[in-house]
Amino acid sequence: MTLFKIQSRKLSGSIFICQHLKFRIFYSIVSCLICSTLFAQEIKVEGKFSSDSVKIGMPIEFYLTAHYPEKLNLLFPDSTFSFAPFEFQKKKFFTTKTANGISRDSVVYTVETYEIDSIQKLKLPVYVVNQMDCTLVFSNTDTVFFQHMVASIPDSLSAEKLPLKTNTKYLGVKWQLNYILAGIIAGIILIVLILVWIFFGKKIKRYFKLKRMTKSYEAFLSKFDSSVQNLETGFTSQHAEKTLVIWKNYLESLVGRPYTKYTSKEIKNIEKSEELGKALSDIDRMIYGHRHDNIQPPFTNLKEFVQKEFEKKKEEVVHG
Repeated sequence: MTLFKIQSRKLSGSIFICQHLKFRIFYSIVSCLICSTLFAQEIKVEGKFSSDSVKIGMPIEFYLTAHYPEKLNLLFPDSTFSFAPFEFQKKKFFTTKTANGISRDSVVYTVETYEIDSIQKLKLPVYVVNQMDCTLVFSNTDTVFFQHMVASIPDSLSAEKLPLKTNTKYLGVKWQLNYILAGIIAGIILIVLILVWIFFGKKIKRYFKLKRMTKSYEAFLSKFDSSVQNLETGFTSQHAEKTLVIWKNYLESLVGRPYTKYTSKEIKNIEKSEELGKALSDIDRMIYGHRHDNIQPPFTNLKEFVQKEFEKKKEEVVHG
């Protein structure tokens, strides 16, 4: 019987402690709600966009104003706050104004949006600083309409029916030269050309000299053969002399000796060639003696002599 009484007293004490804890929790919750309600009643927060529409990527301003008792300390959101669906760009504070115990603070937030929802909303809080924490008091929600830059085109619309505007007027575009880049490229090309000339200059000169020699030799053969053929068709002493002059002119340019000023006898003494001497003598007889029984052989000997001189000169250039 005594044991039962003791246990009953312990049980009554536990029940009393639990009821006391529940009362304190309930009292704390009610106190917070009352405190928040009082703050909400004492503080008036208003938010409003500067315009009723916004374009993608274009800045728009959101005005946040708070009226509150002078004794309170309020904080406004900064750049770390989430302004979704907008993105924070900058803010501007205005000096606090107080009249009859009521203070007024204003902040202008510049935000941008990259969302394409037709209707976009924003509301911002202010923070009431307490001894233990901060209480949030939100503004009203303001709405802004998204302004589309391009109207949607139906998928079934063909390219031929698109509302295209044709303008064939010439539009002059000013040409701009990148002088720095052009200078760099010109400098590189100049350096490359100098290096190529240093290492391959002799070969390049030799190549072009041989090319000029070959071209000149081919031109001589064409002109000389044509003159000999005309001489066979209709012989004249003047034409025979002209054909000999063609030979002397080319040989002079090839070897570098004044053959045009030499007589046939002087050429025989210089070259020391019996075949060349005989050919020149036969041609002299054609010119001065009007003998043209056999025209082809002496001029063929002249051409063969030139060919030998050309080959010798070519070897000198190649190995020079």
